[in-house]
Amino acid sequence: MEKRIAEVVEEASIYQLKGCFDKFTIPEKWKQLKGQWESNPPSVIDLSGVEECDSALIALLVEAKRLSPNLAIDSIPENLVQLLELYQVKDLFS
Repeated sequence: MEKRIAEVVEEASIYQLKGCFDKFTIPEKWKQLKGQWESNPPSVIDLSGVEECDSALIALLVEAKRLSPNLAIDSIPENLVQLLELYQVKDLFS
């Protein structure tokens, strides 16, 4: 099985996600991000580097939005837009 890589780069409350964000990679990343986001909520999450994702990324974004209601989500990949529509949460990120 190929190793899935998920990377998060943070600079000035802007978080850029790169790689694969799915049910296999997000639990480990969530451990890393939860404390950071509670003490310093993100202002922007840039998804331009996301290559693969599933509904686990939606859960991560919903939690980020809960912690930071004014959060902006940039460069949402088309496959994630389809999932947001399917789960009827697209309006949370518009």
